Order: sequence, then C-alpha cells, then structure tokens
Amino acid sequence: MTALKQYERLEALGLWRESSEAQLREVVVSFGAASLVLSDKNDMPLAHWSLAAVRALNVGDTPMVYAPTHDADETLEIDDKLMVEAIAKVSNSLKRQKPHPGRLRLILGGFFLAALIGFVVFALPSVSANYAARVVPEAKQNLIGQNLLDQTNRLTGHPCDAPLGTAALGKMRDWLLDEQYQLHVVDMGARFSTHLPGKHILINRSLLEENSGPEVAAGFVLMELALAQETPPITALFNDIGARGTLGFLANGTLPDAALAKFATKRLLGAYSRPDENRLLLLFAIAGLTSSPFAHALDNSLTTTKTFVDQDPVAVDYQPRLTDGDWIALQAICAN
Repeated sequence: MTALKQYERLEALGLWRESSEAQLREVVVSFGAASLVLSDKNDMPLAHWSLAAVRALNVGDTPMVYAPTHDADETLEIDDKLMVEAIAKVSNSLKRQKPHPGRLRLILGGFFLAALIGFVVFALPSVSANYAARVVPEAKQNLIGQNLLDQTNRLTGHPCDAPLGTAALGKMRDWLLDEQYQLHVVDMGARFSTHLPGKHILINRSLLEENSGPEVAAGFVLMELALAQETPPITALFNDIGARGTLGFLANGTLPDAALAKFATKRLLGAYSRPDENRLLLLFAIAGLTSSPFAHALDNSLTTTKTFVDQDPVAVDYQPRLTDGDWIALQAICAN
C-alpha cells in the first residue's frame, strides 16, 4: 500500500490564511491525488497544495504551520497529530519519486570533474610529451642534448678524447650509426651505456678496456640505438619533467637546469631498460655484428639473453669492421 493510498480518506480541521493580510479561516484538510485539498464546511474546494512542494515552517512546534511553497504568503495551521504525520510521510514519499535535475547535474558534474582530473593526472603528461617531442625543432633537440651532456659530464667527467682513439671511435660510429649520432666514451661507474636527446650515445670506458675486441661495446651501442628508436629520448625527457614542465617549455622554449640535471642523473643511475629483442637482433644483422659476445656480457648465465646466442645473425664468418690498430687506439682513448 502506498503512503497516499494509506491516508486517502484521512481528514482534519485546519486554519488557513490565504495571504498575509487575510484572516484565518477554518477549513477541512484532506488528501487528493498527490495534493492537499482545502475545503470549507460545505465541501467547496478552496485550494489545492502539491504535497511534493509543501513546506513545514515550524518543525517540532504545535500547531504545525505549512506553506505551499518556500516563498508563499499562504499558510495552513494543523494540530492534528495523525494528519501532521501523514503529511510528512506522503510528501516525503512523493519527493523521493520526483526527478532531481540538480542532483543529475551534480552527478554529471562530478563525473566530468573526475574525468578531467584523470586526464590531467594520467593522460595529459603523455599527450603533452608526445606533442612537444613532435614540434621541437631538430636544432633545439641538439641544444637540449648538449645541455644534458654538460650535466652528465658533472658526474662522469669529460668524454675521453685521445686523438688516435677519437679517430677510431669515429670509425665505430660510422660502422654502427648514421653520421648524425655522436659516440662518447666516459667513466660511468657500474653502468655500461645510456643515450640522450640530440643523438648522443654514451658508453663506459670499461667496455673498451676490459674486453678483447669491439663486439661487446658495439653491442651496447646498438642496444641504446634500439631503445632510442622505441622511445625517443626527447619524449622520455618531457615525460620525466611532467605536463607542467612540458607546457612551460612550449610557452618559453627553455628547460630549467634542475630538470635537466634530474633527467641526466636518471640516465646514468636509473634502472636499465632493454629493447625488444627482435628489433635489436635486426640492428645486429644490419651492422653485420655478432650478438653472442654482447649476450654473455649482459648476462653471463644467459638466463635472459640466450636468444642473442641462439639467433646470432652472424655467428658464422663474422668479420670485425675495425682493424687491430683501430681497436688498440680505441682502448687507449682515455689514456690522456
């Protein structure tokens, strides 16, 4: 049984004031179809009040005073407890069934706000980084790369540059990379290699000094090339500095030294990443470089690098592209 059906025969006396200037008038109060019907003693209807809109003006007092809306001058006084309870129950029931456009707007507003926050937190950094990486000119990328190289030099010292070794390093670059790339040999501690925007690849001097041939060092150069192809380092830089820093760069064309220093430190000390094996094996094949020495150097147990032994593209008839003299000069690039 609905609340309205339960009280449809209920009647009570009340005092009705049609306006603030009118005299109080005794009326009979009864329930209609979702309304309160106010009638005179001859059953002549005087007013209909929507139960969903009825407002109690003095909750808890006796008699209870009602108004048909918030701003109406019209009032109705009732002291019959059963009628007061009935009006409260029926009007509340009708209000729950009534559409709530304001609530819908609030829900939709909350949804869109959550979506906006999600976009700002999760999508905007990636979107802004990808956009900035696409629009930044190559000359600007080169300048950023040089500034980052200056930052890494603070940690590694300046790149080794013994003249004969530098010439041999150029031959290694021509073997493995296009002419736009620059190879740098530095003291990187425990890290073997990294790469920076502006097509800079850094390798650890230990790769030259502690191996019998150039194959291991060359393998790490190709690994950095594969990583740069998967995620351009300029994109990684903008991802690292976040949406705010990227938008600031797009606005004024500069990056704070602190942001560059942080990124350079990550490149030297951060966790190692590995590229897709198929991509890297293809680069080995293009360079005509055996991948087995690299596999052993990266993981001596071959637990994670066995593919580079099993699918070595030049396991047979491999011919080094550097002469013995080039290799000896390269090993001595840090001699001065």
